[in-house]
Amino acid sequence: MKRRDAIKIAAMAALAITSVNAYDAKLITNTKDMLVKDPTNPTDFELKHSPEITVSQADAKGFVLVEVNIGQKSVIHPSVANHWIYEIELFGDDKKIATVALEPVTSRGYLAARVDTKNIKQLTAVSKCNLHGIFTTTRSI
Repeated sequence: MKRRDAIKIAAMAALAITSVNAYDAKLITNTKDMLVKDPTNPTDFELKHSPEITVSQADAKGFVLVEVNIGQKSVIHPSVANHWIYEIELFGDDKKIATVALEPVTSRGYLAARVDTKNIKQLTAVSKCNLHGIFTTTRSI
């Protein structure tokens, strides 16, 4: 068997396994945009669902590591069978930079991307909880 054929077979097997393990979309019960009522004094519920954006120093090529954790001030969002973050999106100004789809139980609300931020003024992270909706955090850089 040629190397190329072996790689194709491995990729198809990985795709089949991913499809088998994918969560049931019926578990996503809230897709409404949610707002933090008092940004100066968020509740634990709001902290648990709000993205926290961390930006490192630029490397030699001008890229920074942007990390998004779901949960702020040590209040971390759970990842259990019926309550988890199913997707995180990262935007630079209004352009999507990165996205990650997450599975319950086996993954937690986290995204990391190396980003060229030379022409970006703000980063926005969007957290999607299957039960409690969509929470957004924006950070100027």
